[in-house]
Amino acid sequence: MKRFLPLLAVMALFAACEPDDPPAPTPDPDPQPSSQTLRLAPAHDTSFEVGGIMFNMKYVPSGSFMMGATTASGGQGYDPDADMMEQPVHSVTLDAYLIAEMEVSQFLYFAVMRSNPSEVSDLTLPVHNVSYTNALRFIDSLNSLTGFAFRLPTEAEWEYAAKGGGREENAYYFSGSNAVGQVGWSEINSGGQVHMSGLLAPNALGLYDMSGNVMEWCSDWYGVYPSSPQTNPQGPEMPSNGNQQRRVMRGGSFCLMPYYLRNTARQFHYGSHESNDTGVRLAISVKKN
Repeated sequence: MKRFLPLLAVMALFAACEPDDPPAPTPDPDPQPSSQTLRLAPAHDTSFEVGGIMFNMKYVPSGSFMMGATTASGGQGYDPDADMMEQPVHSVTLDAYLIAEMEVSQFLYFAVMRSNPSEVSDLTLPVHNVSYTNALRFIDSLNSLTGFAFRLPTEAEWEYAAKGGGREENAYYFSGSNAVGQVGWSEINSGGQVHMSGLLAPNALGLYDMSGNVMEWCSDWYGVYPSSPQTNPQGPEMPSNGNQQRRVMRGGSFCLMPYYLRNTARQFHYGSHESNDTGVRLAISVKKN
């Protein structure tokens, strides 16, 4: 894997195919959730349907893992390309949940919203140009139509799923392989464009494009990792400084270097940010026995 100078690690904060938004001291408010009683998912792989469009959600069993990465040789979470954003490595325990097999397609987005914000309009491709705020509006509409409590994954859920939910023992730098071209669309193999989900190999959970293609919003505010063990972490409190009120994004994209596609790499943007490499992946909690 190509090594990068420490300065490039800091630049991960601002990586995107298009310029970041200007400072936004007053970010867009989150849309209010629906008042209807929403159902949780069964504790197994499940297919859902809305507007004639089917989508699959994969079961992620409960478990613990080491979140983050470090350049400390021989330590847990060792990655020679880790940067300060990914530290400290810390233990996280999660309840079971479902996460989408693929990124939300333009087919599904259009079936729910009757609109398509994507720069490249092709219903077979992942939807893109989706801000965090509009991702929540999409999910709220999806929930109203289905009666299920879909949501964005937390950052911890996203990383655990990318790492195979314990099935790959955190062995890979990318989601399902150490060879990025096997599992992810980056600047080296994408031809500068987004691709239909599912064309490359999945990870151990059967998830596609966790590395690359489009960056995926997580529910968390961006902040420094804690050092103590965490259970079902929801991320930090909303920063009081409006210029720091940014949401986590994960997975890298088709126009970024493989460095940004690593399982532990972190990016963040204001909730109003839209770009041609910004998309959505769904999650949902499961019913407990």
